[in-house]
Amino acid sequence: MSLLLDPVPGAATAAPGAPGVTTPDAPRRHAPVKRGWPRRARWLAALTACWAVFLLTFLSLTGGHWWWRPVELMPPLVFVAVPLLLLALAPLARPARARLAVAAVCCLAIGFDVSGLNPAALSGGATPAPPGAVRVFSWNTEYWYDGSDPQRFHDYLAAQQADVYLLQEYVGWDLDRHRPVRVDHVAELRRLFPDYQVVAVGELLTMSRLPIVASRALDGLPYLTDPVRHGVPADSDFGDYYRHKVLRTDVLVDGRVLSVYNVHVPVQLDISMDPTDAEFTEFMRAQEDRRQAHYRALRADLAGNGNGQLVAGDFNATSAMGELHDLAAGMADVAEASGRLYPASWPESKPWWRLDWAFVSGPVRSHDYRMVGPQGLSDHLGQRFTVSLAGAG
Repeated sequence: MSLLLDPVPGAATAAPGAPGVTTPDAPRRHAPVKRGWPRRARWLAALTACWAVFLLTFLSLTGGHWWWRPVELMPPLVFVAVPLLLLALAPLARPARARLAVAAVCCLAIGFDVSGLNPAALSGGATPAPPGAVRVFSWNTEYWYDGSDPQRFHDYLAAQQADVYLLQEYVGWDLDRHRPVRVDHVAELRRLFPDYQVVAVGELLTMSRLPIVASRALDGLPYLTDPVRHGVPADSDFGDYYRHKVLRTDVLVDGRVLSVYNVHVPVQLDISMDPTDAEFTEFMRAQEDRRQAHYRALRADLAGNGNGQLVAGDFNATSAMGELHDLAAGMADVAEASGRLYPASWPESKPWWRLDWAFVSGPVRSHDYRMVGPQGLSDHLGQRFTVSLAGAG
């Protein structure tokens, strides 16, 4: 056996590798071990990536595909709630926390624009209205006062003290046949509100204390891609209900014309129908055609109208839906004059969605905006706001 000893001075040293000489092994160099992200970091990264993909997919598909409509029905606050949650969890995702935090902030910035939040509320929103400003009340009445006390209904309208009323669902409803029923309360309203002119077409009714110089209903039928199947049902005697979802009324404000558009866009789907039934998807296809037709009719009329414009009503669309973005381009949301950070209007008991909107364009300015409780008369909150024509008075 050989011992590895320090050589004795003067002694001969055997060459390494010589017989009977053992050399120590050279230190082994181990390749550095590559450690992956911890499991929770991988999970959070996957969730962030999934949300980013969903967000981009949503924005590319919204507003033009009937089959995407159920996805669009989520409350728009989701578009800020999810990235805020991801941002809050990012510190747990070492060593990727910085990258995931940046990704969450990017998703938040993109989603904020469609969330329905009103940042103007942080600065107070409302501004003083000049003399001669116009007070407007827009409201989906939920089939007029069908099933409720007419006196309560009329008292509620009178309490709003508006110069212009834009009222939707001026109609009854046949539950058995699932059909609208024509109503006629114009003479009654003229008697109860003698200072107002009344215009009604289909399910839309406008009352104005300001002089009405012209009015006309916009016809969506020419804009349908399939007018035979998606137009007026063959067995209906109430064609105006299906053809006209926008009523334009031109009123005189201190010698200038303000065009007021009373709007009720059809719903996307019927939750009472069986989703597995072919009739359900066919109804969604038809509703998509009808919705887009009425939006086209409205945009076409706005484009050819040089007056100041006020567009308000039940759009059955949230801040996240593409068609509403297209309409609102170049217009101002009256709710920017509100003190509410999230001005939702439906359902009235717990409003998570804003389906009711008001926009102005041209020389029209908004000064205040409120959502008004319906006192059990409707499932929609009412919109009460004040606008003026710049330079009027």
